[in-house]
Amino acid sequence: MFHAQSRRSWTDPEKVKLCTSTWGKPRAWQKKAEKAGEYESVFACSYSDFFLPEADEWRADAWTLIRETPNLIWQLASKRPGLIAERLPSDWGDGYKNVWLGTSVELKKYLSRMDVLRSIRCALRWVDFASTLEDLMPELSEHIGGFSWVCASGETGCNYVEPRTWDPQWARNVRDLCSKKGIPFYFSHTGGRKRYPDRLLDGVTHNGIPPLAPEVGENKPGGSEIMVAPNLSKVASSEATGE
Repeated sequence: MFHAQSRRSWTDPEKVKLCTSTWGKPRAWQKKAEKAGEYESVFACSYSDFFLPEADEWRADAWTLIRETPNLIWQLASKRPGLIAERLPSDWGDGYKNVWLGTSVELKKYLSRMDVLRSIRCALRWVDFASTLEDLMPELSEHIGGFSWVCASGETGCNYVEPRTWDPQWARNVRDLCSKKGIPFYFSHTGGRKRYPDRLLDGVTHNGIPPLAPEVGENKPGGSEIMVAPNLSKVASSEATGE
């Protein structure tokens, strides 16, 4: 997980902290992956937003790093997809092969974020329903086209705030739609104030992710139950570990 980012405080959203503690690690990961002939995934700015205006001052350096690490598949997500197009590099074209663009949707009123992201050319487009705060059906079925990966979870509050209500049926509905559309589905965790939230949904661990390879392009979702290890994520096994 890549933490060179403008990071917003949980308790004070107006407070922004630049964290560069892992800024140099991706090049080491690239060398290792290239030598092994493999691809690794990097989820950037997990506590912030890669496309925030506050990140403008260092984003050009980040794009350079991304270009220099073709064996790393960068997962970049934004709650503000309207900011993305004007912050893409000049040589973006139809998208860097090693960048997956994503957005997050918590409520039906934010499904329009998916439509905005759909208008942006990229190698692979994904959506994270984290945290899901209401049933997104049936409207979701009208917005899912063009997306090749779906994630979902409940809310935990991360020990800072009381989590809002979560119903597992909301995740089931997303899972079932993905199954119908042939889209890999990844379920992060249930909702509630547990220190270690449950990753099981109806007794099953869902670790769906498209193959980590630049050849997998838009609208080519690939496999369904592929294990993703934390941090440096490798395509491993179709066995669900439940971790």
